[in-house]
Amino acid sequence: MQVFISLPWKILGLLIAGLLLGSVLLTYTWLDKLDEDFAKQQEFLLNKDAQQYKLLTDMLLNRMETRLESLVRFRSLDGQSKEQVAQLVEEEIEHLQMNWQVGDLWLFKQDGELLYGTTSKTPAHILRDKQKVADQQMSVANIRCDRICELYVSVPILLGQQSWAILSSSSSLLETLAYLNQATGADLALFKDTANHQRGSLFSDLRLQEPLAISKKHKLQYVLSQMPENLYLKDMLENGARLELEDSMLLLNLLPLQQEQQSAYLLLMHDITEFSRAHKAYQQRVLWIAVSVFLLLLGLFFWLTRRFRRRLVSLAGSLPLLAQKRYQDFHKRQSQATTLFRDELEILQDSATSLGEELERLDGQVEAYTRELENIAMFDKLTGLPNRNKLSFYLGDILPTLVDKHGILSVLFLDFDNFRKINDSHGHSLGDDFLVTVTKELYLCIEKEDFICRFGGDEFVLVLAPRKDERQILKVAEAIQRRFCQPVQVQNLSFHVSVSIGISVTMEPTAEPEELIRQADMAMYHAKDQGGNRPCLYNEQMYRALTRRTQLEEEVREALNYDELSFALQPQIEILTGRLVGFEALLRWIHPQKGFVPPDEFIPLLENTESMLRIGYWGLRKAFEILQRLRAMGLMGCKIAVNLSAEQMLDSRLGPYLQELLAEFGPYAQWVELELTERTLVMDIDHCLGIMHQLREMGFSFSIDDFGTGYSSLSYLKKMPVEVIKIDRSFVAGMLENHADYQIVSSTIAMVHNLGMRVVAEGVENKDQLRCLNELDCEIGQGYYISRPIMESDLFSILSSKVKDGIWQGLGHAAQIPNL
Repeated sequence: MQVFISLPWKILGLLIAGLLLGSVLLTYTWLDKLDEDFAKQQEFLLNKDAQQYKLLTDMLLNRMETRLESLVRFRSLDGQSKEQVAQLVEEEIEHLQMNWQVGDLWLFKQDGELLYGTTSKTPAHILRDKQKVADQQMSVANIRCDRICELYVSVPILLGQQSWAILSSSSSLLETLAYLNQATGADLALFKDTANHQRGSLFSDLRLQEPLAISKKHKLQYVLSQMPENLYLKDMLENGARLELEDSMLLLNLLPLQQEQQSAYLLLMHDITEFSRAHKAYQQRVLWIAVSVFLLLLGLFFWLTRRFRRRLVSLAGSLPLLAQKRYQDFHKRQSQATTLFRDELEILQDSATSLGEELERLDGQVEAYTRELENIAMFDKLTGLPNRNKLSFYLGDILPTLVDKHGILSVLFLDFDNFRKINDSHGHSLGDDFLVTVTKELYLCIEKEDFICRFGGDEFVLVLAPRKDERQILKVAEAIQRRFCQPVQVQNLSFHVSVSIGISVTMEPTAEPEELIRQADMAMYHAKDQGGNRPCLYNEQMYRALTRRTQLEEEVREALNYDELSFALQPQIEILTGRLVGFEALLRWIHPQKGFVPPDEFIPLLENTESMLRIGYWGLRKAFEILQRLRAMGLMGCKIAVNLSAEQMLDSRLGPYLQELLAEFGPYAQWVELELTERTLVMDIDHCLGIMHQLREMGFSFSIDDFGTGYSSLSYLKKMPVEVIKIDRSFVAGMLENHADYQIVSSTIAMVHNLGMRVVAEGVENKDQLRCLNELDCEIGQGYYISRPIMESDLFSILSSKVKDGIWQGLGHAAQIPNL
């Protein structure tokens, strides 16, 4: 998870870090320079010790040489013998030892013979120095620390032009070291390297020869005990050593007494406590100055960036308000610029203000559009009623309340049975006005707590507030049905409509809204199948029937693709002569698993579907193919009657398709009889008349099937270009037993003849019916007594045996029928 750090604090953090880094670097550089100066001061002090020591040593050597030379020169005469010089030295030895601090004295001849010596035995180093003087003809000096440290000087002394001697003497270093102590102010001590160590050895290997100040002996021993054990002699000679003891600081400097022989060393111990304290105090002042400057600059930065930080924080805090749509709070938090000069923050603030105003405007538009879209999505534009989307939301809200209300929730699905006729006859504009009027009427049939929506088209759904029992629900449905038994007034027109109502009920709070709507829809279609104009309560049998129907619908749509559909052709004969005049093409479906499926079971499923149109055009082509084969057999005067559905009759592709068939098969139009039912005609009588005249001009003839079972007007019948009227089998079957049926058949035949049309009687089952029809001058008959429908695959083989010279064999003509 990321940690939030404000941008002003980030900027200040960077400034502080930069300032701190700069301060640290400057302070470090300053302190480093102080340390460097402190180190240089110590180095200067160490170098000064070495210079002072060398200067005093050289001065002492020169003084010794001068004294020895002056002893001879001023106390003797030129040309004296060496023995005389020796006697002179012996005489002056006390004076030399007392006043000139001369220790021992030796006088040698030019050839090296000892003339005089204060010691019984001449030291070997004196002999070596004497020989070096003899060889180099110049003074030789060295320092030795055996018991004590002494300076030994050997000088050549000229006695005459060709005679000279060598005078060697020793003197104590105390005078020199006293002068050095006085000049440097350091405590002195002599050390000797008894083991003759190299410079790489440790300082602790040296042996203290003697402290020059006895009073400082204990201090010196304490200092030496505090010296680091790992301090090397080389480092001590080159750099000295700094030692901090309690509250004091010492600087130790080690010098070799003689550069040629580094076996004796002089330790100078300077007390630099005050100097060190002053250095530390100065360092502390530097640190305090650095911290003070840092804090001062930091405070200055805070003061200078205060307004900037406040503006930036204010802007950062106000921008999220735009995402939260808190526009009023955003405008309140916007500060007004009062600075003399504008900067980027003010430009950013102005941009944010403009952005907020624009977002507020756009958000207002979005809210307005959203409300409008919600109205479009949830309400019907025409009637103002809630639509199916709102219905689903409403059911989802009200179903859980059944837990407390303990009632029966019902969904009523309404569909007006004859609404399509209004649209087709008077146009969609009047149909819309009808729906608006119906909406107002429905409100009068329900209570305030009930919910009503337009589901689509002429379908409405009512959700009744929970009722105690189903009788109360049925009373509402019956009240709606009674209301629409009365004509509906729309634009000074009266429309007689009926309503089919499907009802689904539930007491379960967990019921699915879509399932309730589906059940009510199923019940409504069941009410329509029962003739409409009635309420119907959903039950499980409807679901099973719908499932079977849905499955059958799917299978029948595929029947064409797998050549499962075919025609069965029922012969039509001229009753008087027995001559075969044509066939009625009846649709048959042979299912590969179920076998023969009755037409009245699957044809209703195809109504108002695209499959019905496909089958209709397939039937027209099949009729032309059969006609072509009949003519090849010599049956030239046979017609084929093909049924046209209402959808196909109103389809704009019908005329062009028939033209294509005529162009492909030849001029067979007069041998194709197009059958129409009365229900097909009344769908849109004016449009149907136009299509019929158009097809009649192409040569096709028309017949009206099942005449007398519909509700067509005779005034339309005389306008239609119809040649044949087919009397329904229900009237033919009962005309010998029922006087009413006989009168209907008789009147129909007479009326049709008066209109100049021919009559075909369907359902002739016996010879008595055939005889009666002949008496009534019915021209053509068809039925089981003549022949059952013949499958297309068997047609041509049966015709070869049944038809001779155009006469249907087995019945004879009407004159041969007994008792005619």
